[in-house]
Amino acid sequence: MPITVEYVPEEDTLAIVTIKETQSASLRTTNAILIAALLISSYFLNVLFIVAVLITKSFRTTIYLMYCHLSFVNIVDLSFNIFFALIFVANGNWNLSNGWCTFNVAIQEFTHLHTLFVLMIIGAERALGIILGPEYVTHGHKYLSGLRITGVSMILSCVSISFASVVFMNVIPTKPFRNRYVCGIDGGGPIGYVIARLIVYFGCLAVILVAIGAILQKRTAASISPNTQEYAEFIKRNRAMQEHRSRAKLMILITCVFLCIEGPYITLCFFYETYNSREFSDVSIDVPQDADTLITWLKFVFPLICPIIMLSWCNDVWTKVKEVMCCRSYDPPTIGHMPGYRDNADISPVMTVVGGERGLRIKSEAAGYQLRPSWNPTPSISSYESDVPSSVTQEANIPLAQGQQPSVTSTITTPSPSETPKPVKSEAKTPKNAPSKIPRQIPQFKTKRSNSKSKKIGVSTGKST
Repeated sequence: MPITVEYVPEEDTLAIVTIKETQSASLRTTNAILIAALLISSYFLNVLFIVAVLITKSFRTTIYLMYCHLSFVNIVDLSFNIFFALIFVANGNWNLSNGWCTFNVAIQEFTHLHTLFVLMIIGAERALGIILGPEYVTHGHKYLSGLRITGVSMILSCVSISFASVVFMNVIPTKPFRNRYVCGIDGGGPIGYVIARLIVYFGCLAVILVAIGAILQKRTAASISPNTQEYAEFIKRNRAMQEHRSRAKLMILITCVFLCIEGPYITLCFFYETYNSREFSDVSIDVPQDADTLITWLKFVFPLICPIIMLSWCNDVWTKVKEVMCCRSYDPPTIGHMPGYRDNADISPVMTVVGGERGLRIKSEAAGYQLRPSWNPTPSISSYESDVPSSVTQEANIPLAQGQQPSVTSTITTPSPSETPKPVKSEAKTPKNAPSKIPRQIPQFKTKRSNSKSKKIGVSTGKST
């Protein structure tokens, strides 16, 4: 019986196949570790930003709550997209059911569209504030209150859910993509769904671009008031406007990052669904493996970069995060009778340099630093102009002896030894019309001196009679 010999390609031999399987398992393990590290760090940063904003009363403003909404969308993306990708990579294939695959596609559509909606709301709110000027910054609730923004967000959330729920219909096929580590819309779907999504995406981008143009082109001219009492309000209003513009630039930066990171994956999905739709059955497109994997990895990075940008840009939130995480406080220490004044609602941080007849002086919007309840301040020299100390009053009211002549040194006592005028021997020979050497800080003692003199004259007159 003749022996037959069959020749196979070298790459199909048992040794080569074993090597390929080993390399594939090693690569799969590396990808699983990287995705797990990315998932944990992204979860931590997004939750950290939300907690730092919600636990601080001064941070619970409209703009910070909208950025928290953006972090919440990132958490949804991490929970149902990147976590499913980790399961896919760890097992080597999609072990879940087809229903979970369709749900994964729906979550992708929801997060992409709703992220654009949130950025559009933030851009419109920031542009409105810059167009209206300081009036919106100080009285923004009259134009766009938090309740109205919440209503608009709920409507746009319903729109995003409606577009994502279309995936559950049988006319749109889905399948797991091995090189993307996630599921996606397969070929043979209707082209109308792609066109409808494109219209909504371009509409959101148009609104965002208009808002960015208004933010970058609008310049507010501010003139300082000649009234010095309005300096503090002027500085406070301009600082609020600068803060408003800074949060608007943060929205521009996040939008650019979203378009650069998530944009390639969205574009890839649109091209694949269009060329493989039922209307273009004669034309099909295949995406290279390396490009498919690289673009998907780029998409996974956005939930990590977004909170990093927000924490780096918002210094006040980052300071609060360091206080909570590191158990440290940035309040100034208590020195003497001046307690720490940071985060104190009663004292304004605005200080104004005011020039007047007395020279330059620093003026605060508040009355001054609050004193401790148990601290009794020492009377100063200037306080004697209005209030007479008890020690001086008692000494000034002592009755004079009959043979004692009133003198300046015996009737006048100053609160401080440094302020006490030293007696001079030539004072007795000083003429009556000479100017008095009594300090002018204590005008009330002149009256007491004249009263004592009148009493002495009255007593001597009575004796003579």
